Amino acid sequence: MRILHIADVHLDRPFVGLSPEAARQRRRGLWETFVRCLDAAREHEVHAVTIGGDLWEDENVADDTRRSVAHELGRLGRPVLIAAGNHDPLLPGGNYARTDWPSNVFVFPEQQPVEHALGEVSVWGVSWGGGSLSASFLDTFAAPDDGRAHVLLLHGTAIGATGFGADGAHCPFRRDRVRACGFALCLAGHIHAANVVDGVVYPGSPEPLGWGETGRHCYALVEVEPGREPRVELRDVASRRYEVRAVDCSGAASSAEVDERVAAALDPDERPETLCLRLELRGEVDPACEIDSDALESSHGERYAALEVRDSTTPAYDLDALARQDTARGHFVRRLRERIEAEADERERRVLEAALLAGLRAMDGREQLL
Repeated sequence: MRILHIADVHLDRPFVGLSPEAARQRRRGLWETFVRCLDAAREHEVHAVTIGGDLWEDENVADDTRRSVAHELGRLGRPVLIAAGNHDPLLPGGNYARTDWPSNVFVFPEQQPVEHALGEVSVWGVSWGGGSLSASFLDTFAAPDDGRAHVLLLHGTAIGATGFGADGAHCPFRRDRVRACGFALCLAGHIHAANVVDGVVYPGSPEPLGWGETGRHCYALVEVEPGREPRVELRDVASRRYEVRAVDCSGAASSAEVDERVAAALDPDERPETLCLRLELRGEVDPACEIDSDALESSHGERYAALEVRDSTTPAYDLDALARQDTARGHFVRRLRERIEAEADERERRVLEAALLAGLRAMDGREQLL
């Protein structure tokens, strides 16, 4: 049984913070990548497609998007199994209920495992309803010992496999319980970076949704057969990627030198039209060095899908020399340093240190104080 597994498409995401046109383009990109995943299902001649939740964003999804999803899944001509997630919950009279699904699409109807047979493989799925979802059923569930291969389809957080603990996690579950319950695999959703650990398969979101999503973004090709270890292959599918890159500006004496270091950090061989790049400028620079993030973005960003420059440099003030001055600046430095040295609370010390730098930058007439 060959299965193509995807999750976390997040169709019709509003992309708050982008311009209306940029947000529209991002939503179009999500749709195009979703269709590309379905094209891959045909190319690989899979027997079924599974969707591990968050197919769309429930409060924003348009009627046209719902109908277009149903149309494309119907054209696929093979079983499609959907488990609803926390962003697209299965609600009475909600978007799933109001969608006219073709006969090859099955939406798991409950928050307890329901079996759907595909040849010699059974997929057991659970869907989020209103509120939260619990994976406590894994404490007692036992897949039938009937010679079939059993697979779990779930939208939740595998503790440990993804760097998450149980506290604050959506539908947390233990990886070891998947095999203990008799499941050959868990086809999961919710974590947006692709990974496969201890039988839990996260394809990640097909497209990265923001700066925090710098991992792989894939569909998963899964082969399941009774009595054999499943095979899983992650295939990258995203049309764009996000990367955060540090630029060492230590010792820079001028904005021209900073510009030179930014240019050196840009790889001429990368595909900039598909890359959303954030540059974080770091290090101590000369107090007279004026860094204009907007100008750097304008100068270097034209080739990139997006370029964002964040100035995290600090001015390399000689505080000892300043403290010896018999001036308002020297008096300010002495007073703040005395307060910093006397402060026992680490958080308050950091606040005072930031205030010291902000005050000196203000005295230098700088617009950006922190």
